[in-house]
Amino acid sequence: MKLPNTVINFHVIQNTEWMEDILKMLTRHYTMVSVEQLENYYFNGLELKNACHITVDDGDISVYTHLFPLVKKYKIPISIYVSPTAVISGKNFWFQEIMGYDLELFLKYYNLLYQTNHVFINKHQVFGLIKSLSLKEIQTLIDGFKKENKIKDKPRRCLDVNQLLELHESGLVAIGAHTINHPILRNESYETVKDEVLRSVIELENLLKSKVKFFAYPNGFPGIDFGEREMRILEECNIRLAFSTQSKNFSNQDHPLSVPRRGITKGGPIFVLTKLVLGDYWDRLRRILKGRQEPDFRVK
Repeated sequence: MKLPNTVINFHVIQNTEWMEDILKMLTRHYTMVSVEQLENYYFNGLELKNACHITVDDGDISVYTHLFPLVKKYKIPISIYVSPTAVISGKNFWFQEIMGYDLELFLKYYNLLYQTNHVFINKHQVFGLIKSLSLKEIQTLIDGFKKENKIKDKPRRCLDVNQLLELHESGLVAIGAHTINHPILRNESYETVKDEVLRSVIELENLLKSKVKFFAYPNGFPGIDFGEREMRILEECNIRLAFSTQSKNFSNQDHPLSVPRRGITKGGPIFVLTKLVLGDYWDRLRRILKGRQEPDFRVK
């Protein structure tokens, strides 16, 4: 079966067995390519057909424990996108910290803090409202909720420096930047965006002792989470490729600083393959079956 070129994005790898089943399916149907090959595709006219590249955002520890052994076993090139500060400090991103919270209770606290009267619909609604805030506002919201409900900090989710260096030195894992604190860049000032991007690149280069050319936008919906301003800043920071979360196949019509990716979070090989075969129709089907999604709840 010939399938269109695609970039697939993961965040948390469920377990090694699940990931191995997905990788076996992908290698049967695609030619697995590196991010450097993608760079040559966009800038040097490299021809790619039936190609697939795997990316992973946030640097979750499961990349090291569940995915890396398979990357070495099958010699599959991937790229991951991390915050150097999270790797060094072990501090969780805000969305990792609230994972498993009672979101209906959290929405009540949001209503109290912002004097609103939202009625709980689903998790997409709550996350849509949170992602409409600046990072400072998000942190204030979460800190207040944790204090009121006597909630302790979650255990570390990010891989550490030694693990990151091992990934890098394998030659199979390219490391890209993902900001310092994972803000929704469109919600921040120019100065904050420039600092988040530039520091993440410089500090990551200092850790890896090599050039960082690749980037993934936090959350990553074009026009909602980032725009022309952010792309110009990346260009100034000498980023060659940047990945969005726009769910479509990649082509040479894309801007190199807005390369689309299809997200995979769950499901067996047949489910994932069906999602990839259906392509753009999958998102339409999901909206019909599941109703409003996170971007529908974002507040300007």
